[in-house]
Amino acid sequence: MESSLFTSSKNSKESGITKMKIAILTQPLHTNFGGTLQNFALQRVLKEMGHTVETIDYDWGQASDLKKILSFCKNYFLGKKPNLFFFNSELDYISKKHNLFISHNIFLSNKILDTSTLVNYFEEKKFDAVIVGSDQVWRVAYSPKIENFFLDFLIGNKEIKKIAYAASFGLDEWQFSAEDTFYIKNLIKEFNYISVREDTAVTLCKNFLDLDVEHVLDPTLLLKKDEYIKLFDCTKFSRGGIFSYILDNNEDKIEKIDLLCKTLDKKSFICMPKKTKKEKIFINNREDYVYPNIEEWIGSFYKADYVITDSFHGTVFSIIFNKPFIAISNNERGATRFKSLLNFFNLEDRLVDAKDEIDVSMIFKPINYEFINDKISGLKRTNMKKIQKILES
Repeated sequence: MESSLFTSSKNSKESGITKMKIAILTQPLHTNFGGTLQNFALQRVLKEMGHTVETIDYDWGQASDLKKILSFCKNYFLGKKPNLFFFNSELDYISKKHNLFISHNIFLSNKILDTSTLVNYFEEKKFDAVIVGSDQVWRVAYSPKIENFFLDFLIGNKEIKKIAYAASFGLDEWQFSAEDTFYIKNLIKEFNYISVREDTAVTLCKNFLDLDVEHVLDPTLLLKKDEYIKLFDCTKFSRGGIFSYILDNNEDKIEKIDLLCKTLDKKSFICMPKKTKKEKIFINNREDYVYPNIEEWIGSFYKADYVITDSFHGTVFSIIFNKPFIAISNNERGATRFKSLLNFFNLEDRLVDAKDEIDVSMIFKPINYEFINDKISGLKRTNMKKIQKILES
């Protein structure tokens, strides 16, 4: 459904902007706070520019329960440790609060599960432009149908503008074979504009695709904190404490949280389900796995005196809300993302490795948010003017 969010504050004719019909192609929106909010933010700023915007609900990774059971049995009989998957009904249940936010705030297409349906949908809807991004849409491990995110299904189509905004490889190493690289080069030639989220991605595109691209802000940074605060009732959040947003917990990270609590003499709090991984194939306590609503997650940054996180978007929202923070490098999920973001704002010293000790003096080191906010404001204007120019050219 489409909420009042999608009522543009400007009349496109009066503002001189040509109203366009735009599709956003990004990773599936499930229980990923940052992934959902980057899509929310990009869709919102495009709507505010006067365009009609639709996010493609392309869930290429959705497998049937039968396929999951067969995979489990195969690994079990081969002596491999089988993954304890969630059944689709369980996934629907644990993501129910996220789905509520999405239904109220993001205009989604019907669910699309394969490339042929994707092709047919684009032919039917007659979009004027498609924007790929943000998040790790160009990371092989996260996008099994990665050629779709290079718009292979639109090859030769000159009627639709092709744009990548803040697309991310997630890693600082090239993941593609020589054959795949050659294919991607041909696909990428048809793009009207390409920008990436990490400075390392600028280098990768130059070295392997012979392509000069721009380094831009993550879409979540295109909105000010006040726009996020409007999404929840701030009177429900008592201020104070250390927000601990940890995706991959271990003893090293627990020690860092304890050190921060003792040093600042404050208690920590979380915004995560009680459990994120199944302990057995069938569960009775589904409620333990339900993800908190997105408004509560954003409110946790509003509430916090300090933040410690191993999440990229946890780091981003610490910056948006001008909080003192410590970011723990998450190598499995892509450490280069953290380094690029923090280098952008001269905050390299806020990043620590999971096994490194925290320098206590750094905990109290102030962050120059006046400089950072000014830089974000300037980059936002530059980024969006570029997008608008490409759309209208």
